[in-house]
Amino acid sequence: MSESTALFPDPSRHPDWIQPHSEKWYARLASETDEYKYPWKSQFDEPTAESLFKEKIASLLTTDSRVLDVGCGHGEFTLQFVTKAKEVVGIDKRESFIATANRINTSENARFVTVDVDNGLPFPDNEFDLIYTKKGPWMFGGAGEGNRVIKPGGFALGLYHGGSDGGLRTLFNGLYQPSVSGNPLEAGIKQTYEDHQNQGLSEIDVQGIEEIEYLSTPEDVLIKKCFGQSKSVKKYVWETCLSGVEDIFDKNATTKGLSVINYHYMVTARVI
Repeated sequence: MSESTALFPDPSRHPDWIQPHSEKWYARLASETDEYKYPWKSQFDEPTAESLFKEKIASLLTTDSRVLDVGCGHGEFTLQFVTKAKEVVGIDKRESFIATANRINTSENARFVTVDVDNGLPFPDNEFDLIYTKKGPWMFGGAGEGNRVIKPGGFALGLYHGGSDGGLRTLFNGLYQPSVSGNPLEAGIKQTYEDHQNQGLSEIDVQGIEEIEYLSTPEDVLIKKCFGQSKSVKKYVWETCLSGVEDIFDKNATTKGLSVINYHYMVTARVI
């Protein structure tokens, strides 16, 4: 769709816009909050991608399992496995996130460590039975040290966000960019599977997940878009977009809110 038909200005063209999930973006988020948590209000249809990922991890654990969460954020997800495993270790490069994780941790089975995975992992060989990442770094293949610190036959899991739609990009064209044509899940499953080949893994399985989320208010449409951005970007988006977003939201929202589809890809594999 051409720029002339866009209903809203593109926030990514603002001079202070930061590419989401870039190094600079994470640094800004960590400087403003001690948690990695979505700030917008919404509700979900079950099951969510996160609940399915949690169930998958739990199904592969025993009381003797040692687990590593790579990119654990503030540790809330990590701590769900302390009663199912012998030890759970969460790592993240952001000290403020790890500080929060250590503050909320009350289990002797869990520990959290500040680690920059680009500099390697501070763990001995064959230390873990299962390594997972929830939208964080993937530690297998290339320079990743996952193959070194996991036991042969251990499990590697990942959950990746593959974008959102469900009319969001059509209704708010410009604020959100139009989706590429075709089925995003089919294309994403194929690409994700190919990306995980030749990484010392076997039994690779990629599952596409459509997660239904309902944004609660028009402001939440903007908060979702501006997550992790500066005050100047947020001010610009609110001033130029809120009125139009309110009109479209009111015309299309259900009693639950505005329906959005979030696409995720869950990878499960075993280490050779």
